[in-house]
Amino acid sequence: MACGRAVGPASAGDLDRQLRLAAGAPAPLVDKMRRSRLSGERKPVTALFADVVGSTSLAERMDPEDWTQMMNQVFELMSQAVFRYEGTIAQLQGDAMLAFFGAPIAHEDDPERAVRAALDMVTAADEFARQLKAAQGTDFRIRAGINSGPVVVGNVGNDLRYEYTALGDAVNVAARAQAAAEPGTVLITAATQRFVAATFEFADLGLIEVKGKAERVHAYRVVGIRADPARRRGLQAVGLTSPMVGRATELEALVRQYAVAAAGRGRLALIIGEPGIGKSRLLAEFRARVAGSNGLSWYEGRCVSYGRTLPYHLVLDLVRSVLGIPAGASEAEESMRLRAGVAALLGSDAGDSEPYLGHLLGLRDAGQAAEQMQLDPETMQGRYVAASHRLLRARATQGPIVIVLEDIHWADPASVEVLLQLLPLTTSLPILVVAAGRAETDAPGWRLVANARATFGDTLVELRLEPLDAEQSRALVGNLLEIESLPEVVRQTILARSEGNPFFVEEVIRMLIEQGAIAQQDGRWLATDSIASVEIPANLQLLLLARIDQLPDEAKRSLRVASVIGRQFPVRVLEHVLTNTES
Repeated sequence: MACGRAVGPASAGDLDRQLRLAAGAPAPLVDKMRRSRLSGERKPVTALFADVVGSTSLAERMDPEDWTQMMNQVFELMSQAVFRYEGTIAQLQGDAMLAFFGAPIAHEDDPERAVRAALDMVTAADEFARQLKAAQGTDFRIRAGINSGPVVVGNVGNDLRYEYTALGDAVNVAARAQAAAEPGTVLITAATQRFVAATFEFADLGLIEVKGKAERVHAYRVVGIRADPARRRGLQAVGLTSPMVGRATELEALVRQYAVAAAGRGRLALIIGEPGIGKSRLLAEFRARVAGSNGLSWYEGRCVSYGRTLPYHLVLDLVRSVLGIPAGASEAEESMRLRAGVAALLGSDAGDSEPYLGHLLGLRDAGQAAEQMQLDPETMQGRYVAASHRLLRARATQGPIVIVLEDIHWADPASVEVLLQLLPLTTSLPILVVAAGRAETDAPGWRLVANARATFGDTLVELRLEPLDAEQSRALVGNLLEIESLPEVVRQTILARSEGNPFFVEEVIRMLIEQGAIAQQDGRWLATDSIASVEIPANLQLLLLARIDQLPDEAKRSLRVASVIGRQFPVRVLEHVLTNTES
C-alpha cells in the first residue's frame, strides 16, 4: 500500500498471511479476544501503523519468492511485538501492518503498550536487517506511526480477523504519522504523547504537515524509554501538590511493622485497594518516614500490566534493585554490576550465586556456567531462590531492609513461585516486605496474599484502602485548589465525579485545568463557561474500560443498559428494562 493512502480491502495473499500470523498468537490472548464479542461498540484505541521503507524499489530488485519470504519474516517479527502487549492485528496490506491497542481487549495503559510494541518492532527489524544485509546485501528498515482516538469495532471472527471501521480519522492520522516518520523511527501524535509522557523520551517535532489534513498535527519522535520514569499520576506538572489525606492510620501501621522488622523479626504488610485509591502514595509517604533509619536499604520490584506472560519479570526487577542495576542498562553494565555487587556482599562465596543470578538476568557471559549445567527448570528455580536469599542475608547484616512489591496483581506465575519460597526465609531477618496490589483473587499474584496469611498469621498487617469520605475529599480538593476561592459549583463537580478516589480527584482537576474549565487568576481558581460540559478524562476512561472488560458478559450488558438510563436510578428500573429487552 502506498504511504498515506486510506486503508482499503486486503488482497487474498494478505489475508492468508494474517491467518498465519494469528495462528501464532498466544492461547491466553486468543481466549480473551474471542470472549470480547464486540459488535458496533465505540472504544478509544491507539492505532499503530508500520511499514517497510522503500518497499517498491526493494521488490523490484528482488526475486518475488525471496521478497515474499522476507516480508513473511518481517511480519512475523512485527506480530510478535503486537501480541506481546496484547494488541490486535487489524489489517495487513502489502508491506504495511495496522494494529490496535484497546480493542477488542482494553487495558488502562494501551498507549504505552502501542509505543513499546513499535519500539520492539524497530529493534527486531533492525537486527533482522543486519543479518539480511550480511547474507544477501539487501538493506531495508521499517518505520511506525501511532495515534490515539475513537473507533467503532465490529464482530470478532473465528480466524481472529476483525472488522474495524474508523470513527473520525484516528486510524488515518496514524497512517499519516507513519508516512512522516524517518526510517527506523517511531512517530507519535500529541493525542498519544499526553498518555505516555512519563514513560518515554521524545524529540518534539512541533506541528507538521500531513496529507489530507487541513490543520497541522503536533508530532513527537520517540527517542527511547526513560531510565527513571516519572510519576504517572499527580498534579506536580501543573504545580499543584497536597499532603496525603485520609491514610494516617495505615501509615502508622507500616511504621510499626518496620520497627519490629528492624529489630530482627521479619514482617510482611499487604496494601490492597482499587486503582488510584492511594497505594503508591502511601508507600511514598512511608519511605519518607523511615528514610533516616541507620543502614536502611530500600529495594523495589514492580510488576507491569503486560507482565503475566513475562517469566520472572518481578523477581528480575527486584534483583536489579538489590544489585543497583539501573533500568535500561546494557548487558555489559549489568554483568559488571552483578559481579561487583555479588563480590562485595558474598566475598569468596560469590561463585555459588553469580552464575545463577546471571542466568536469571539473561546475561550470556555471567550465566554461561549455569547454562552448561543443563538443569531442569524446577532445579534452576531453586538455585534462583538460594542465590537471592544469600544476597538478602548478606545485606541484612549491614542494616534493616524494606522490600516493596508493587502491583502484585500483575505478577507472573514464575515470580510468584520464587517469592513463595523466599518469603518464609525472611522471617528471621531484619526485613519488612510490603506487597501492594488490587483485590483480584483470580490473579496468580493473589497466591502471595493467601500464602502470607498462612505464613505470617497474626503478625501480618493487611491494609485495605477505602475511598476517601466526603470530608477527606473536600480537604484534598482544598489542598490542591485553595478551596476558599474555588466556586462551590466547581467543588461539587469535582467531588461528584471523583467519588472518593484520590486519583480520580487529581485527574478531574487536571482535565478541568487542561480544558480551561477552571483557570487561575490573581491567585484564585475561577470557573469558566465550559465547566458545564465536563466529561470523564481520557485516561480514566481507559482505566474504567479495562476494568469493565474483565466483567462477565451479563454484567457488561447491564452496564451498557444502565449507562443509557442515566447516572442514578432505582434498581427496579434497570431490572424492568433488562427484562423487557431480553424478551
